[in-house]
Amino acid sequence: MVWIARVICSTEEEGNNDGIIDPHGGGRVRHRPTRRRTRGRGLNPRPSLARPEDAAAIRSLQDEARAWLQARGSDQWSTIRHTDPASPRSLEAGIDRGEVWVWRDRSGIVATATLDDGADPELWTADDTPDDALYLHRMIVSRAAAGNHLGATIIDWAAHRAADLGRHWVRLDAWRSSTGLHAYYLRQGFQHVRTVDLPHRGSGALFQRRAYYPAGTRLDTFMKTAFIVGISLTALGYIALLVAFSVSDWT
Repeated sequence: MVWIARVICSTEEEGNNDGIIDPHGGGRVRHRPTRRRTRGRGLNPRPSLARPEDAAAIRSLQDEARAWLQARGSDQWSTIRHTDPASPRSLEAGIDRGEVWVWRDRSGIVATATLDDGADPELWTADDTPDDALYLHRMIVSRAAAGNHLGATIIDWAAHRAADLGRHWVRLDAWRSSTGLHAYYLRQGFQHVRTVDLPHRGSGALFQRRAYYPAGTRLDTFMKTAFIVGISLTALGYIALLVAFSVSDWT
C-alpha cells in the first residue's frame, strides 16, 4: 500500500498546478519553475535522508495522517502493514537502505517520502518496464506545513532525482476510491496508467509522470547545450559529406 500526502495538504496546495506536465499533451511540460517557494515556518525545500533516530517523528506523521483520514470517513491506511522493524519493508529497513527522505523546518520534520526502485509485482508488470522508473511511496505533509506547496515540491524533486539516476518515470499507486487524490495527481502532471482491482488491496490506481531536470538547473542547461551541440555537429557532418560528394563529381 502506498501512503500519499495529498490527503493532508490544504486546498490551496491542491489547487497548485504550476510547472506540470500536460497529461493530455504527450508528457510535454507546459511550464517548469526553477524553484517552488514555500511560505512561512522557515521551510527548507531541500530534502535530506532520514536517520534512524527520525523513525519516531515519521511514525507520528503517519499517525496524524491516518487520524485525519478517519475523521473524514476514509478507510485509507486503516490497516498499517510492515510494522515489525525486522521486516525488509518496514520504515526502519527503508531508512537503512537510504530510501526514506524527510523535509524539516525549525520545529522538526514536517514531511516525508520514500523513493525507491521497488516496483510492486502485483501492480506493475514486465510490459511496464519496471526498471525504467522510481516509485514514490508514503509521502506525507503535516497539517502544520499545509498550504506551502510542499507536496508539489516533493513530486518535482522525485522527478528530478529519477532523471538524475537515468530513469524515465516517477510512478505511484493510490487508493482506488480516492478520486480527489487521483485528480490531484493529474494536476501535478501524472498520467493515469490503469487501475488494478485486487480484492485484498485497497490501493491499485496507477499513475506515472515523466522524469526531467528542472529548468534553470546546471543539469538542465548541460543537457540542452549537449543536445544543441550534437545537432550542430550532425548538421556539419552532413554538409561536409555533401561538399565531399560535390568535389568528387567535379573531379
